[in-house]
Amino acid sequence: MTTSTPDRAPDRADGGGVQGEGSRTTVTVDRPAEGGRLRVGMHAVGGPDRPVLRPMLVAADERTARVALVPEGALLLAGDVLTTRVRVGPGAALQLLEPAGTVAYDMRGGSARWDVHVELAAGATLVWHGEPFVAASGSEVDRRTVVDLAPTARLALRETLVLGRYGEWPGTLRSRLEARVDGAPVLVEDLGLAPDTAGMLLGGHRVLGSVLLLGADLPGNPGPDRFDLEGGGTLVRRLAAEAHQAVLADTWAQARATVRLP
Repeated sequence: MTTSTPDRAPDRADGGGVQGEGSRTTVTVDRPAEGGRLRVGMHAVGGPDRPVLRPMLVAADERTARVALVPEGALLLAGDVLTTRVRVGPGAALQLLEPAGTVAYDMRGGSARWDVHVELAAGATLVWHGEPFVAASGSEVDRRTVVDLAPTARLALRETLVLGRYGEWPGTLRSRLEARVDGAPVLVEDLGLAPDTAGMLLGGHRVLGSVLLLGADLPGNPGPDRFDLEGGGTLVRRLAAEAHQAVLADTWAQARATVRLP
């Protein structure tokens, strides 16, 4: 994961505030009616001074597509607005890969936004291999994820939130998650972390690792890190001092196996 500070001042030409629609990334996966390899649609657009997440097709067959989200340009800086939309059609499966983590840099009083919208149709599967999201000192990010699943869809999502790079104060991060199955909410969370509150909310830790499984329950017994959702599915969380301590590698492998993707 690259954590070096950009050479240029970390703000955009329009100033430090969040403005406009920013950069948009879209990934769609569908099974053709006539059979054969999945149809994978990928699109990314952004202004000349805006970073984008460029979807790159890694592999695809009749059942599963693998797509990497590759950042183009330094991100996140003040004024950045990145929106990612993912739609997986009936019976199709998608693996989303992140080649590296993301760092929100010092925004010098500005802010940035990171939005994700996921739609999974009947029988669809999404496995999102998320890498660490670092809120460096001086950053301010509003991060929102909305997931809509059909009753027979499945989702495995890995996230790692890191407050501050090594040896520095955390940035300000508001992380919101709303997951719905057949229109009914199964998990709604609004987590606000700031330099003066993160230590208390996270018990002195600076890393929050999560594995979310929806559409199925994670096998195994209850434990202190495990939360079985009333509407179905499992959330596993771990607090740690360093990112590698919050990886939850065994849990992530088990979640992928449960949705039957490698």
